[in-house]
Amino acid sequence: MKFGAGKGVFSPFSDKDARPTLSRKSSGFDQFCSILQSYENLSILDMSGASQANISFITGMGHRISSDDVIGTMVECFGKDFLASQQAASNAQRFLDKSFTFPEASFDAVLVWDAFQFLTSPLIEQAITQLFRILRPGAHLLLFFSANEKATTIPVYNYRIQDRKTLLQAPRAGTVDQKSQYFNNRRLEKLFECASSMKFFLTRDHLRELIVRR
Repeated sequence: MKFGAGKGVFSPFSDKDARPTLSRKSSGFDQFCSILQSYENLSILDMSGASQANISFITGMGHRISSDDVIGTMVECFGKDFLASQQAASNAQRFLDKSFTFPEASFDAVLVWDAFQFLTSPLIEQAITQLFRILRPGAHLLLFFSANEKATTIPVYNYRIQDRKTLLQAPRAGTVDQKSQYFNNRRLEKLFECASSMKFFLTRDHLRELIVRR
């Protein structure tokens, strides 16, 4: 089992937080599981860090899983001034170097969860390019983005799989200033214009769920 660059990094977004763990239904993840069931022995990347629940679920479906705490790597590279620090080219390059260390065409699917909503332009475009580099043709991505245009901050979570219809959101201490981080459908379509297909899922909890096919 390979674990990514973010594992073990100290972060102000620790797993210790006073907020309770939330349970939420996810049509996007349910559809993602239906896609995985159509194949055997896929290689899947989980960007929410190592989790026994996620490892057991994915391997129970007959697939292989690698884990990388991408948000932990963001904190390591950008510090507390989370969004503004990304504008420094040296910080952005450090993040890219630490987050996408896998060989070209390594994965058939990636659980991005909500990690990319914490990246600003131009880094998010660069991250998508690097992510597509490590994907095999036809690979699928599951991504979440905040759909609450009025929100001033975005809570930070780890995502843990309870079953194919239910996810647990385990809070990490702290929030990120929303600012320009609202992603409507048009913006997401532009970000992933190189994809072969995209599917949006409506939710009741202000998350925009998205499945992207390379």
